[in-house]
Order: sequence, then C-alpha cells, then structure tokens
Amino acid sequence: MSITEDQRHSSDRPARTNTALSEREQDVVRRLSGGFGWPTVLLTFALLAIEFGTVALWALGVIPLAVGFAINSVASYAWYTVHHDATHKAISGRSPKLRWVEVSCGNIAGFAMLLEFRGYAASHLRHHAHTNTPEDPDILIAGPGWQVPVKWAVATVLFTIAALPWGDRVVVRLLGRLGLPLPTPTSQREVADRNRQRRLVQLGLLVLLASIPLGWFWPVLLLWWLPSRVGILILMAMFQWLPHFPFDRTDRFGATRVTLWPGSTWMLLHQDRHLIHHLYPSIPWYRYRSAYRELLPLLKENHAIIEGRGTSPHVPIQLRETSTAS
Repeated sequence: MSITEDQRHSSDRPARTNTALSEREQDVVRRLSGGFGWPTVLLTFALLAIEFGTVALWALGVIPLAVGFAINSVASYAWYTVHHDATHKAISGRSPKLRWVEVSCGNIAGFAMLLEFRGYAASHLRHHAHTNTPEDPDILIAGPGWQVPVKWAVATVLFTIAALPWGDRVVVRLLGRLGLPLPTPTSQREVADRNRQRRLVQLGLLVLLASIPLGWFWPVLLLWWLPSRVGILILMAMFQWLPHFPFDRTDRFGATRVTLWPGSTWMLLHQDRHLIHHLYPSIPWYRYRSAYRELLPLLKENHAIIEGRGTSPHVPIQLRETSTAS
C-alpha cells in the first residue's frame, strides 16, 4: 500500500525513528481509511441544529443568553472535528467527486469558529511534519497547563487588533518590542493564508458592528462571536496541549499521547487517542478507537505514552513537566 500525502507529512520529521509503516499498520490504515465520512457530515448538521436551535430557544425566551453562550461555546469546539477531518480529506475519502462536500463542511466549520479553512490547512500539516520541534507552528502552546488560558487571551487580543486597519503593523511592532517577532512568511502561499485568516476575523468584527444598529449586538456577541473564541480556548487545551504534553519527544510513537478517563472518548470526540491520528492521519476521528484496539501491542512495544483508565497495569495520567514514558 502506498503511503498517503498526509502520512508522508506526519512521518517526514527531523531526527525521528521508526517512520516506516509496518505491514500490520498498513493493513489497519487500508481498512479504516477511505470511504465517505458520513458521521462527520452528520456531525456538521447536528452542530448546525444545535447552534441555530440555541438561537431559536433564546429568541423564544426558553433559555437565557448565558445558557446559550455555554452551549454554543462547546459546539464551537466540536466544530473543529469537522474542520480537522476536512483538512485531512477524511470526509471525501480523497474522492474528487466528493471534495465539494468536504470543502463545504470545512468552510461552515471555519466560519463558526472564525478559523479560515483553506488558510489553516498548511499550518496544520506543518504541525504534523514537525511535531514538538521548533518548526512546529503549535509549539507555542508548550508549557504548564495554567499558561494555556493566558496564551489564549493574548492571542485573542492580538488577532483582534491585527484585523483592524493597520492593526497588523501595530501587532508586529508590539511583538518586536517584546522580543517575540512573528515568523516571516516563507512563501506567497503563507502570505495568502495569513491574509485569509485576517479577512475572516475582519468579517466577524464587521458582523458585530452591523448588529449594533439592528439591536442584535448582545445575541450576536454571546451566541456566536464569544463562543467562537471560547471554542478556541477549549481547542487549545484539549486538542493542542493535552495530546502533546509534555512536548519532549519527537519520535513517531512519543510525540503525541493517549489520555483516557471515563467519558473522555466522547468528551474529546476521540482525541483522547490523538496518537492514532498522528500516526495515521487518513483515518477519520470516529475510527481512532478501533485502530487503537488493534494496534495497542505495537504502541506499547514502541513506548507510546498511554495513561489513564483501562491501562494495564494502571498508569495514572501524568500532567507534570517530566514525562513518565520511557
């Protein structure tokens, strides 16, 4: 079986070992990858129903804005599963005829989260190619867990300022004075990707401004704009920080982890087995558990970080700076 583009990205990492897929792994990937990702499409419709249903319930006076804010914040985090699988072409199963479904789902999720679908793809694939290295665009999330909300707040403020007229220049100068210069774009595509993300944030701000004279400012703010930001916070904590902590390994089986607790599979939409995704990016999120069960002996053999419920012998979840993995 030939290795897919995403698998090449995920294995083409500097100073890594065990990058080749074994025959057993290739068999699992062959059986669990491909096909139309109908669960992800159903998730798309379910999240649309939740978001619009929440607005309707508030408008009818059934729930207060605070409850709607909480519901749509969680929904915003869940949108990333759609966004993420669309990025890896796991909805279409790489079928050109179904690509339009994938792009549609990805763009809907991107608007809900204010995370531009096409513009984010290259950055995410770089994360796969260079996980936990200085070249990893997500490496800024590394560090103690208590820093995640602080980094989220700073990033939210900077992204908002950067979307304003000449705001990008203000952010560049501010970061420069703090000794934290933005990485220089290495290609025209990267410049275009940044511009796409900036325009999407600008669109979000324009919607907020337009809602003021219409008298819709508070519902738009609390049922969409702020939930999209809180969704990013949950994403940073549960999809970026937790699965990659403690950020001290770069080998295939150690750069990400498996972290299990009661209800973790559905609470994290299967990202409690995020290691499976990094090893085999073409497998859709709803099949991570099956792949994990089949390949557990191989994961243990390669000293993967597997902690929490169901480990035998029991390995407690370790969230301190020093990994317990050998």
